[in-house]
Amino acid sequence: MVKITKEIDLYEKLLSKVKEIVILNNALGVLYWDMETYIPHGGIEQRSEELALIRGLLHEKQIDPEIGSLLQQIKEHDNFEKLSFAQKRNIYLIQKEYDQQTKIPKELVIAIAKQGAVGSDVWKKALIESNYDLFKPELIKIFELIKKYAEYLAPDKNPFDVLIDLSDPGFNQKILDKLFSELRDGLIPLITKCAESPNQPDYSLIERNCPVEIQEKMSEDIMELIKYDTNRGRIDKTVHPFTTGFYDDVRITTKYLENDFTSNYYSVLHEGGHALYEQNMPKEYKYEPIGFCCSGGFHESQSRYIENFIGRSREFLEYYFPRLKEITGEIFADVKLEDFIRAVNRVTPSKIRVEADPVTYSLHVILRYEIERDLFSGKLSFDDLPKVWNQKMKVYLGVDIKNDAEGVLQDIHWSEGEFGTFPSYAIGNIIDGQLHWKLEQEIPNWKDQIRKGDLTKIISWLFTNVHMKGNLFDPLDLVKEITGEELSTKYYLEYLKKEYTNFYNL
Repeated sequence: MVKITKEIDLYEKLLSKVKEIVILNNALGVLYWDMETYIPHGGIEQRSEELALIRGLLHEKQIDPEIGSLLQQIKEHDNFEKLSFAQKRNIYLIQKEYDQQTKIPKELVIAIAKQGAVGSDVWKKALIESNYDLFKPELIKIFELIKKYAEYLAPDKNPFDVLIDLSDPGFNQKILDKLFSELRDGLIPLITKCAESPNQPDYSLIERNCPVEIQEKMSEDIMELIKYDTNRGRIDKTVHPFTTGFYDDVRITTKYLENDFTSNYYSVLHEGGHALYEQNMPKEYKYEPIGFCCSGGFHESQSRYIENFIGRSREFLEYYFPRLKEITGEIFADVKLEDFIRAVNRVTPSKIRVEADPVTYSLHVILRYEIERDLFSGKLSFDDLPKVWNQKMKVYLGVDIKNDAEGVLQDIHWSEGEFGTFPSYAIGNIIDGQLHWKLEQEIPNWKDQIRKGDLTKIISWLFTNVHMKGNLFDPLDLVKEITGEELSTKYYLEYLKKEYTNFYNL
């Protein structure tokens, strides 16, 4: 490693400052995890105060003037050009984060933390009561705070573009409008063909009572199969499944439905994919900016690859179905493999995003993207939000929304101020299609391996090409680094068409 000075390594001193920020942020993550899993209901208000205080302390560390001084000294030093690519990338990412955080008043950071905690609690009540009007005041509060946050970061830019870039650097509305238009135009005809096919799967075959304790055994089996290290992780129940953590403490959550075990089955595969990404980050970059994922879209690509490209594949199900029968006993004893494969790959427009199949899923994301875009542009009011949501669901998916719980209230994201993050889900799908195209070239016998239940080479490929790259590249650059091509929707659409033509005998 190149030393910036003989007396004091300014670069190492800078990284020590960053390490403190990372550790404090991880501690904050554990508090959020606890709030979504085990905190007593009466402790929410108190937790909001705790989160706000730590957010404030974290912000103070992020805007420490010494960080700015160290950055300036390093970049002006004679030895700066001798730094490695990785070191320069760290400097770039630290500078970017420092420039952003120094623009944000501490009071706003604290206000967002408090409102996010209170708002998510009100959202849970509103969801149970299916009452958007109960949640609307809190939604407006957090929206205004996040909009102000974006305006502080870049007063000369569209606030929604600023938020999109925070989650997926390099992306903006112009890029997403093009990608999502192509995706929508490719998906709708395929959905129609599947719906009109006379070869409809019988989903009732798997809508059988499966006790939670049996599903828990299945979860443990899946985690072991996909190489999720439970010595550095754990699984818990929550209202809305998520993954949180970093390197040696990566936790996943799931949701159990006794009359549909696939909710948990695919939730564990999905969150397990997220967890593998975090557990497999390059150890030598721990606590450094390049030791994190490069974007929300890439994170989603890893979760959805394990969930869908592997977990729903014919080859994996040929291997896993006998294990599933063994775990569940007599529950699915009479179900045939082919019927099971077609049932879990059923294409049917649904009301709930997290329960959507891979073909219709991206339309749920595009709907949310368009609503957020119109909220930030002022074209859509919060009073009209449920009505517009329901109209778009009818147009895109042909689904009638009967109440707020199955409509506008189904996601926790907005209550916590996560605007501009929904595009990541569809971006992840697009990335997956391109990664899979490349993986098939480099591991031509991947199907044979999955049939044997051996995921070693596939996960190793993801480890080498994605996980170990950390944040060395912005997402669009990383796609090209891995595949040799610019990001394109064609590979994902071709994959879906091929797979579902087979499943539905189109």
